[in-house]
Amino acid sequence: MRRVLMRDPIFLFCFVIVAGLLLMSFGNTVFRDGNVDQTLMLYSDEGRLIGIPPLEPSKYQWLGTDNAGYDLFQMLVEGFKWTVGICALVAFGRMVIGLLIGIPLAFRGTRLNQFFKTLLDGFLILPISLIALMMLVGTLTFYDSTQVPPLWDRVKIELIVLVVLGLPAVTLYLITEIRQLLQQEFMIVAQTLGGSVWHRVRLHLFPHLVPTLVIVFMQQFVQTLMLLIHLSLFGIFFGGTVMLHEGIMPTVYEWSSMFGYYFRQFTAMTWMTNHLFLVPAMSLAALIFIFNLLTSRLERAFKLRRQEPVVTEASLAQSEAAAASLDSPFSLVDASVSLKNEPDDIV
Repeated sequence: MRRVLMRDPIFLFCFVIVAGLLLMSFGNTVFRDGNVDQTLMLYSDEGRLIGIPPLEPSKYQWLGTDNAGYDLFQMLVEGFKWTVGICALVAFGRMVIGLLIGIPLAFRGTRLNQFFKTLLDGFLILPISLIALMMLVGTLTFYDSTQVPPLWDRVKIELIVLVVLGLPAVTLYLITEIRQLLQQEFMIVAQTLGGSVWHRVRLHLFPHLVPTLVIVFMQQFVQTLMLLIHLSLFGIFFGGTVMLHEGIMPTVYEWSSMFGYYFRQFTAMTWMTNHLFLVPAMSLAALIFIFNLLTSRLERAFKLRRQEPVVTEASLAQSEAAAASLDSPFSLVDASVSLKNEPDDIV
């Protein structure tokens, strides 16, 4: 599979973009302490005032500035690690907890699994965005900027809520996938030979479950990003929302928070003269498109790996025996190789 991905230009292109933005984001935090350039007034070389925020895109500010004069490109670079890190942590947390719950339930009887399936199916029809809004609006909304709790406390609460809300769907899906694997012939043979549950999970189940886990992780990443976007439209930004006299204000440079913050300014101004909303909107659309591309290329690589022929000593011996046969000396020899690994101890 690694060879397939390394020869896939689409996967490499998307991976280089994500890795490059991450390096730039962490580099800005390490070398510039996470600061973003602010231009309150723009002067010409002769000292004449030529512009005030928000400034349009130029060779000095590639994406322009917002109303406070902050460089939008630098804000996107600084906030990229927050956006990717949040979605990755939530997706990983859902996947790990879903495995810890799903594996023991998958080994149980049909009646117990049917009960949990009926129980979890009820959560799938609930609007996650509205539930998250009701759970976070009272916790992450602050009316006094001097009494905002530490960042880690705010992030911890929101991460827990986002992980818990996505657990029912992920757990139900993993239980279904694991029970399908348990019905395969190799798992039945391992159970018949007396293999313990841990032995079957470690040596037989988990290797076949890795492709599913990778795809689930990528899907949950995109779903978490969409959930953050929905919350930002309701005015709940990641890390908290500060209520000021001028309006609401995010506390972290994060892409979905920028989207919701500038969306409110976009609705109050003409779109022809306001590029503030379009910058995070197009950036989020590109990020979702890139991760969907990565998911599709990973699915393709896993599918090709399952179809990759494996040359074994038994298959070569069968081909040589067919070639030495005198029954039909002029017929074509079927030298196809086996698609499954043969045991090494075959004589």
